[in-house]
Amino acid sequence: MITQVEQKITSLSINNATTQCLDLEREQTTDLQADYIFMAQVLLHIKHTEQILSTLYQCLNPKGQLIIVDFDYNEHVNSPFVHSGFKHDHLENLLKRVGFKQINSETFYHGEQIFMGQDASMFITSAQK
Repeated sequence: MITQVEQKITSLSINNATTQCLDLEREQTTDLQADYIFMAQVLLHIKHTEQILSTLYQCLNPKGQLIIVDFDYNEHVNSPFVHSGFKHDHLENLLKRVGFKQINSETFYHGEQIFMGQDASMFITSAQK
């Protein structure tokens, strides 16, 4: 995925964007500072969600934006490897506890058999430091 994003950045001649591959579950301190952090189908793989959100909050510049795209909660998904998706109110409460403001969530897509073989919907959440 990193390579694909880098190729798009290059092909579109975007000069103010970079990619980072980090393991924030193991490396809790980072000197990364960003105006925007995008996460697409990442959070459902992370065991300690609030801890990661806190680390990302620290990485953002003042008024920086965290953008999360992931699956809505799905009671039919039960796996030891991923969360069953996220309820908007639960995720929004985690973001508030960490310090985020101006939190907005919206379901934007529904598809057949897209989440562990189950029909599912996806959301986008934005939150400001």
